[in-house]
Amino acid sequence: MYQLYVRGDDAFVEDCVGRAVKHGYSAFRLTVDTAHYSRRERDIAKRYVRESRLRATGGEFQKGLEWRTVKLIKDKFKIPLVLKGIATAEDASLAVEHGVDWIYVSNHGGRQLDHGRGSMQVLPEVIDAVKGRAKIMVDGSIYRGTDVVKAIILGADLVGIGRLQCWALAAKQETGVLRMLELLEDEVIRCLGLLGVRNFAELDQSYVHPASPTDLPTVFSAFPLLDIEPYRY
Repeated sequence: MYQLYVRGDDAFVEDCVGRAVKHGYSAFRLTVDTAHYSRRERDIAKRYVRESRLRATGGEFQKGLEWRTVKLIKDKFKIPLVLKGIATAEDASLAVEHGVDWIYVSNHGGRQLDHGRGSMQVLPEVIDAVKGRAKIMVDGSIYRGTDVVKAIILGADLVGIGRLQCWALAAKQETGVLRMLELLEDEVIRCLGLLGVRNFAELDQSYVHPASPTDLPTVFSAFPLLDIEPYRY
């Protein structure tokens, strides 16, 4: 699956889709959840500035993304189209009406908008809005096999991970990524077994229930890497 941040005009998009098709990608994905770059305070606290913030990268095209880009791809290319960054039932319905084949529920790792809803919270209403007219993907805080099982129960067809493979790659390169996938698979299998089922098809929504968070969020929740002295009164 090829993922594109739009950094150019229609010709740029057509060129990217055409090359993805030529090189055998099975689907093409448009990212739509970064119309504006967020205020990432952890980066600010660490004095980290991304290279893309220091030079022109064509971000105005991402901000100006419209449904006509979806139509352009659907009209000119025979490749399944994925829209990544859907976070409401309304947008999911619009995407399906515009011929999108895969709805990718994601909030960009929770880094774009403070107080935005998590992907798993949004997933049920998106599933209900799509009504089987498109496939569903989801990512966001998927760290354990049990998280994968929850997403599948709620109706996802595919579950994405983001940080796990980065940590594994940093720890031990390709071998680390392979081991991470083995652990994730083992956790999924154990979870299914402990739920008393043999496969995903035997699951239904009676297997999940709302639960209160173990740790309530605080003003410093976004800064786990910082050694911050607590306020004293």
